[in-house]
Order: sequence, then C-alpha cells, then structure tokens
Amino acid sequence: MHLKRLLFGLSLWAVAMMAPAVLAQEAAPAAGTEPPDPFLNLKAFNPDISAIVDMFYYDENSDEGMSHVAGEIAGFGHAHPEAEGEGHGHGHSHGPEKGFNLRHLELQFSGTVDPYFKATAIAAIDLDGAEMEVAEIETTGLPFGLKVKGGKFFSDFGYINAQHSHEWDFTDQPLIYQLALGSHGLNDKGLQLSWLAPTPFYLMAGAEAFQGDNESSFAYHGEGELPEDAGPRMGVGWLKFGPNLPGYHGLQMGVFAATGTHQEEHDGDGDGEHDHWLDGDTTFWGGDMVYKYNAPHAYGQGDLTVQAEYFSRKKDLDLVAHELAPQFVGNRRVDEQDGYYVQATYGFLPRWRAGLRWEQVGLANESELPSGVTEDFDASSRASLMLDFTPSHFSRIRLQANHGSYETEEGAEDVTEVYVQWMVSLGAHGAHKF
Repeated sequence: MHLKRLLFGLSLWAVAMMAPAVLAQEAAPAAGTEPPDPFLNLKAFNPDISAIVDMFYYDENSDEGMSHVAGEIAGFGHAHPEAEGEGHGHGHSHGPEKGFNLRHLELQFSGTVDPYFKATAIAAIDLDGAEMEVAEIETTGLPFGLKVKGGKFFSDFGYINAQHSHEWDFTDQPLIYQLALGSHGLNDKGLQLSWLAPTPFYLMAGAEAFQGDNESSFAYHGEGELPEDAGPRMGVGWLKFGPNLPGYHGLQMGVFAATGTHQEEHDGDGDGEHDHWLDGDTTFWGGDMVYKYNAPHAYGQGDLTVQAEYFSRKKDLDLVAHELAPQFVGNRRVDEQDGYYVQATYGFLPRWRAGLRWEQVGLANESELPSGVTEDFDASSRASLMLDFTPSHFSRIRLQANHGSYETEEGAEDVTEVYVQWMVSLGAHGAHKF
C-alpha cells in the first residue's frame, strides 16, 4: 500500500515538472511561422451585448390626435393656401397611440475589433418590424487627436441629437427636433472626421458628410420631375468647447451648421397622385449649452443639469413642376423657422429626480410662396413637468405631463399629454457621454 502511494506521488510530481515544458512547446510557433497576434481574440467573440425595453402609457385630449396637431403646426407643415392648389400638410411622425406603447426593443452589440477599430451595431425592433438604427466603425489609434467614424450613425451636432431615446431626460424629444428633423433626428449613412485639440480645456471640432435622406429637412426623391443628385448630399460641421471648472461643476457649449439637398413632392388635389414638385436645399444652424453639477452624495441626490439648444432652419426651394398651377413654375418657395428648448433636472432625493422643460417653435416663422405671397405665423409653445425614480442603473420609472399651445393651420389648439414610462436595460451598456 505504501509503495503504491509512493509511486502515485512520484507520478504527480513528474507531471507537474513536465507541464510547463509541454505548454511552452505548444505555445511556441512552429519554425517558419509568424507568432500569434496577441490582439486576435481581444473582442472577436466577446462583444458587449445589451437590450433596452422602453414602454409607456400615453393619453392626451386633442380632437384629432397629437400627431395630427404636430403635422399642422403653422409654418412647419407643408400646408399652403388653397389658392395655390394645395391641401393640408403632412404629419412629421406617427406619434404615440392612446394607451400602451412599446417604443422599441433596442439591441446593441459593441466592442473593440482590434488595436485600430471599434464597432457598434444597434437594431431598433418594434411591433411593425426592425430598423438598423446604428452600424458604425470608429478608429481608435489615429495620431494628433484625429478620429474617423463611418457607417450609419447619429450626427454629433448639438447635444440631444446623438442621444438614444432612453438617454433623454424626458420621454419625448423637443418640439424643434421633432418638427425640423423628424422622430429619428439626423441619423444617416456617412462619414465623420473629428479632432480633439491638444488644449488644457476641452475643444473638439467635427465635420460630417451624409448621403442625405432625412425625413423632414433633407428629403431626397430624385425621380419623375425631380432631378437626380448623387450623394453625399449634405454636410454638417460642429464645434464643442468645455472650460475647466472647479470641483463638481461641468460645462459644455457648442455651435453647429449644416446644408444639403432637399426635395418635396405633393398631392395638391387629394387624388392620391403627386402633382407638384420642389427642389433646392435646406440650411440649419444653432447652438447648445449643458451645465452639470455632480453633487457629492449617493444615488444622484443633489445633482443638477441645465440644458438648452437653439435651432434655426431655412428651406430654399424652386418649384420645378406644378400640374395645377403651371404659371408658378420656376418661382421660389422659402421657409424660415426656428425654435429652442430649455430644461433642468434636479435630484431632490436619492434615486429621485424632478425636471422642468420650456420650449417654443416658430419665433421666426415665415413662408414666401411661389405666388409671391409672404405669410407670417405665430409661435407655438409647450411646458413639460417630469418626475422619475431610478431603482438601479438598469431601470427607470417616469411620470411626465405636457401642456402645449399650438398655432395650427386650423387655428390655435391647447393640448395636454400624460406619459407613464417604464424602461429596463439588460446586459453590458457603455457609459453615456457628458
């Protein structure tokens, strides 16, 4: 028995002594071959994966639905006088339904590809189907503070455009974004070049070229009566600045501008067929500001964020064809509108926040029609109050109420809206930007 134990112990000792040599021999590359790339499997089979479920209950008191009201806001819709042969405007988005809504299920895959690139893919899935929201590749090792991003992505102009809906401090987006860029903001196929300046404070500049396929401000058809225009059809430039503030304070300010092709085709007599077409360009510009105070307390108590953006848009279009009013062909249609929002959120208790938002659209609101008639419209406004509770980093419950006074083609209309929102996040999810 003692002899067997001794032999067994010697066998284990021999295996232990031989193991490093065997492993080293297996790890060593064969003669004439290259050593393995230490970054080969860095993230190849282990991307960060997350899923975000965003649902809410919605109610409002308008006569024909808030989406109809938004589509008829004076100056921002496509409605023109009946004398010009056009009917009412078209809505900018479908909007939520009364009752329960599932905004979407957001699936995100992201990770470092190799020492040179990282990538992100995001699919937004709702009850009607799936949409590729983001599919972007980004460099990680360029010198001199340069970075290149390509694919389908949200423009980094302004502050809120690059945020996904679950990052918003309010359930819905600001009116100026909804009316000027549509429910998805500026999200398109393109290329971005950004530069982080080697300054003692934060300074970043960026230029973007997009194909040009926005649903509201950079629409492109390129068929029938409208001329074809090869992409890219729009460009964006922005600059962001952040001074070094003491303690728990942070501040970022920015300016931006964009220009690109814009085309429209309309059905003026309501027979289901397009009968007039416009071609030209859209230009917008504006600025943004965000101040944050990160209080030295747990779970967000005492945190304060103040955020504001201003946005001005000009559409300059030529009437290229009009079957109902051919005498106006060749004349211009120019629309100029603007808008802003200001909002603040405050953590009044651990995990509890309250927020207030005020916004106006159409302070400058003028349309010069192909007939030579110029129309001026009044501004619309909306106030929002929000209360949310964040049990953990992965869930949030929110109550929000809006009250708006809207100037529409059919007259002034007051609408009150209520949201009860519930969001959860599953899996690894990267930190949000400043």
